[in-house]
Amino acid sequence: MRTHPSGSLLRRLPRLFLLLGAFSLVAASCGDDDDTSAATDAASGEEATGSGAAASGDFGDLSIQFGWIKNAEFAGNYMADSFGYYTDEGFTSVELLGGGPAVDPIAPLIAGDALFSYAASEQVAAAVTNEDAPLVIIGANFQDNPFCILYDNSAPLTSAEDLVGKTIGVQAVNEPVWQAVLEANGLEEGTGPDQVARIPVEFDPAPLMTGEVDGFFSFVTNEPNILRTEHDLDVDCLMVGDIGVNLFQQLYVTTQDNLDNNFDALVAAMTAEVKGWQHAFADPEEAERLTLEVYGADLDLPVESQALELRDQEELITAGDTAENGIFTMSEQRITENVELLNSLGFDVTEELYTNAVLDAVYADGTQLYEE
Repeated sequence: MRTHPSGSLLRRLPRLFLLLGAFSLVAASCGDDDDTSAATDAASGEEATGSGAAASGDFGDLSIQFGWIKNAEFAGNYMADSFGYYTDEGFTSVELLGGGPAVDPIAPLIAGDALFSYAASEQVAAAVTNEDAPLVIIGANFQDNPFCILYDNSAPLTSAEDLVGKTIGVQAVNEPVWQAVLEANGLEEGTGPDQVARIPVEFDPAPLMTGEVDGFFSFVTNEPNILRTEHDLDVDCLMVGDIGVNLFQQLYVTTQDNLDNNFDALVAAMTAEVKGWQHAFADPEEAERLTLEVYGADLDLPVESQALELRDQEELITAGDTAENGIFTMSEQRITENVELLNSLGFDVTEELYTNAVLDAVYADGTQLYEE
C-alpha cells in the first residue's frame, strides 16, 4: 500500500494489486492530481523545461504511466524531468501520468498512450494470462519484493517459523502472495497451534496497533515508516523475499510493438530514468523537495515518512547484481525464479516476457550515467 494523499491511516488505499480475477484493460481516470509534467527549475521552483541543454526532440512527446500517486515512489522521475534528462535524450516534452487505486497502468500501453508504465508483477502476469496482452518487461525498479509482514517489536516475527500459532492480517487482493508465502515455507493456514491464522483486513494497520493481529501484510517502504513517524511505534518487518517470495516489483513495462518499432526511444527514456534515479540517490534532499513541493504538492504527503521511503527504496533498487550490471537489470537466475513463482500462483508466463535488451544498450559505455 502506498501513502494516501490525506495522510490518514483510516483512508489508506490498496498499494499495488488490482483484483486478479477479471483483469480490465479499460483505463480509469486518475483522481490524485494533475496528469501533466511539473518540471521546475531546481533553484526557483518555477516551471521550466529542464536544466539540461535543449535536445532536438527527435522522439517527440514522452508519456510515462505511474502505478501510484505522485509520492516519493517516483522521485527518480521527478529528478529526470526537473533536470532535463528526458529532453536531453531527445524528447520534446514529458508527461508523468499519476496513478492510483482506480488506474490500470496496463491500459495506456495497449492504447498507445504511454511509452512505458510502472506495474506490479501480478498485474503484468494477469494481463498476459487473462487477456493475452502483448507486454514486455524491460527492467525492474525494485529488485527485491517490498512486501513484508509488519510486526510490533514487543513480539517479533523474524522467521517463517515464527508465524506458526500467530494471527496475520491479510488484504483480499494480496491473498495470492500470502498463499505463496505459506506454500514456500510448508505452512498450513488454520486456527490450530501448529497453523497460521489469517484474518481479512483492509489497508489500515490499526489491527496491528490494537493487538488484533500479530502481523500485518504491508510494504516495507510505507506503513512501517508511517507508524514510526506518525505514531511513534517500534515496529519492524519480516520481508517476504527473505522467506521464499522474492518477486520483482515496480516493473518497467512496454509493448512488443514498442520494443520492435520504438527501441531507440525506449533506450533514450530509460537512460534518462537511470540518470534521474542515480541523481536522486546522490541528492535525496532535492528528490524529497521535488516530491513534497512540486510533483506531490497537492497530496498532503507526510513529510517524515517520505524521506524514509526514499531511503528504503534505494535499498530495494540497488539490491542484487545491480552494482555490477546497473540498476533495473534483471539476472537470468532471478527471471527464472520470478517465472516459476508466478506460475505457482496460477499465471501462465515464460522467460520471454522479460528482456534486458534496452538496458544493455543504456549501459553500453558503463553503468554510472549521472555525473555530479
